[in-house]
Amino acid sequence: MPELTNDKWTNNLINILEDYLSSNQQKLLIAYVDRHTSSLQLLHEIPPIFSSNNNIYSLCYLIRKNDSPNPITSIDEFLKHIRFGYINGKSIPCLTALVSTLFGPLFMNNTNVQDSTS
Repeated sequence: MPELTNDKWTNNLINILEDYLSSNQQKLLIAYVDRHTSSLQLLHEIPPIFSSNNNIYSLCYLIRKNDSPNPITSIDEFLKHIRFGYINGKSIPCLTALVSTLFGPLFMNNTNVQDSTS
């Protein structure tokens, strides 16, 4: 796996992370290292290359709960209002884990998604 050093944190990446923590606008943040470029990537969506080829060894996700304050200013607030995890593995088990651990929490707290059988 490519080694991640401090020189990978560009000003653009730091701004993306700071914006995520200081604003309630984005609910999702995905972090991964592209193995071909050895560059750190921060995105607000699942990377399209994740399902199409093998450029990613693993990824980390952060999901902001609906009740999170704006901004998050402490570690305690982060632990209380951000769900996070790490997915590692081959594509099929990894995609299964992605769907169950990443999308599940997004829909469970969404009051706009209604059961059509009611």
